[in-house]
Amino acid sequence: MKAELWGAAFTALWTGMLTSVSPCPLATNIAALGYISKQSGSHKLAVLAHGGLYALGRALAYAAVGFLIVRSLLSAPAFSFFMQRHGGQLLSPLLVLAGMYMLGLVGSNFSGFDLFAFPGFRARAGAVSTLLMGFLFALAFCPVSAALYFGIILPLAAKTGAPLTLPLLYGLGTALPVAGMALALDLGLRKIPAVTGLAGKFERRARPATGWVFVAAGVYLGLKDIFGVI
Repeated sequence: MKAELWGAAFTALWTGMLTSVSPCPLATNIAALGYISKQSGSHKLAVLAHGGLYALGRALAYAAVGFLIVRSLLSAPAFSFFMQRHGGQLLSPLLVLAGMYMLGLVGSNFSGFDLFAFPGFRARAGAVSTLLMGFLFALAFCPVSAALYFGIILPLAAKTGAPLTLPLLYGLGTALPVAGMALALDLGLRKIPAVTGLAGKFERRARPATGWVFVAAGVYLGLKDIFGVI
């Protein structure tokens, strides 16, 4: 069980990082950091500080939503027992579908959704407003974040009985690239296209590799928990 939990923790963290540099979330993060950069003025490390708060807001949003959903489901004994006994069988097709989605084989028409839509939301770059901006923007689920968060992270959290840990790790994973971009801006890399270019190169290489890993993991769980071959 401990090895399974460590594997789930790594999956949540890595998936969060990959989500953050996917085109739709990346565009949102860059827009937010660009706005923060303009509002922060020339104060040293200001962009990094506010970028960290924005990233923390995103992590807290994913952790809060995941905890409320998974905790509520696990409080039902029947569901908790089902996940403990049949979680692997449920995760098998979900992992395969998530991997195929990341490889571009399915779900091309999925457009994502907003839990809270604030198209006109603007905030001055104060500490509380920056934190709130990250929290709210995280709730505008893009296709990648919605598919991976609700399709993989939450079922995995339910199966391992970690309603807070895995959503929080996913949120921290989405926050790490944002903090890195804020640091790059603070160190003088003020050209946004340069930042997006580096993140885009990483995403284009990491996404298909992760997709194949998800497919392989789903097939393995299917052979083990559904067909009993392994």
